[in-house]
Amino acid sequence: MLIGLVPVALAFVAMVALIALIAAPFVLALFIVGAVLRLVFLLVFLPFRLVLALFGLGFGAAGFLIRCVVLLAVIGFLLILGLVPLLPFLLIGAGLYLVVRGARRRTAVSPS
Repeated sequence: MLIGLVPVALAFVAMVALIALIAAPFVLALFIVGAVLRLVFLLVFLPFRLVLALFGLGFGAAGFLIRCVVLLAVIGFLLILGLVPLLPFLLIGAGLYLVVRGARRRTAVSPS
């Protein structure tokens, strides 16, 4: 019974092989066309990709600079808030300096 199927199986395998041999050049040609088109599109869109990359770098650097400035401003503000309790001492010291400066005698400038 199985011996009767051997010619049918052999004919089926031969047809699949023949179809593969016929289709292989078309598949290879389509593969080559796809690779060439991919390369062409890469070369066509490369300037745009470079410009966008440079814009990305520029905006990234600007964002980093703005972030650093804001961070330094926040740190400065926090330092100023930390010095607020010392403000009365600074005012008392400035007042004492003005009193002492006003109380000392003025030295006359001698003509040379």
